[in-house]
Amino acid sequence: MAVSYSYAWTCGLKTFTPHWCLLLAFLFFCFGCKTNYENLPAYSANKQVQVVVLTPAGTNHPQSYNPKSQEFEPQQNAGLAEEIKFLPFPGNFGFIPSTDLRINNLSTSKPLEAIVLAEQAPVGTIYETTPLATLLVETAGELKYIVVAVPSRPSEQIISATDLASFSANYPAAKEIIQRWFIAAFKHKSYKFIGWKDERFTEQLIQKYLK
Repeated sequence: MAVSYSYAWTCGLKTFTPHWCLLLAFLFFCFGCKTNYENLPAYSANKQVQVVVLTPAGTNHPQSYNPKSQEFEPQQNAGLAEEIKFLPFPGNFGFIPSTDLRINNLSTSKPLEAIVLAEQAPVGTIYETTPLATLLVETAGELKYIVVAVPSRPSEQIISATDLASFSANYPAAKEIIQRWFIAAFKHKSYKFIGWKDERFTEQLIQKYLK
């Protein structure tokens, strides 16, 4: 004789069949999972450099990523949420996952920073990008690298450049704006402009700081 499993289980004040309990457990497991964005691959399956967006273009409120809680949080300055007292971010600012600058004598883990020149994207967006160049600035006697990139997908591009040469030739004003913006927006950190490095330097930089 076949055994029937149509009996009900009582979960709290509601009654569920075993199938519903399994479904609820599955949903709880899925929604309870979090992505560790810092440990995502630096390169996508298409061999494109990935960038995780922290701060969308057009905002003055920088965000940071907490790898312990795996949450995006407002960036702190003296215990308060930081606000850029200048024009908003000119691109989607974030980081290249699976890179770590700690090898450069930093006391804490810190991934390579990057800015993606595209329309505003939500926090947590993962871009496949084509790095154009690296902006070098100095603060407190240390070099700071900011990778400048565009989305790899043509449908997401607003700037048609593939390297530093084409970026400099076709978008000289955009290049100057980015350079001047980082110096002026982070004036409190005393950024000093050092120079631009091309896409070959940028690729070597990413490789150097891969985890």
